[in-house]
Amino acid sequence: MPSPSAGAGNQEERMQTMSPFETLMMNRLDSFGENQRNLHDLCASNFQRIDNRFDNMDARLMTLDEQIEVVQNQIFDLQFADDGE
Repeated sequence: MPSPSAGAGNQEERMQTMSPFETLMMNRLDSFGENQRNLHDLCASNFQRIDNRFDNMDARLMTLDEQIEVVQNQIFDLQFADDGE
């Protein structure tokens, strides 16, 4: 099995013998790959922010549910107190 350095040497030799068109296409493919990585990172970041916002909204809704339950209990207690008089 060839060592990694031997493979790197062959790649360097290939890069030196490429035509201008091949070099241009390799550069474009490299650029395309970099753009894809950047887009992936941006999407992952945006989805993480969206997920965090949903978590925050869920926590706020739970707090609202608890507050509504307290108010409903207070209304029930007031109705029960009015019925007892």
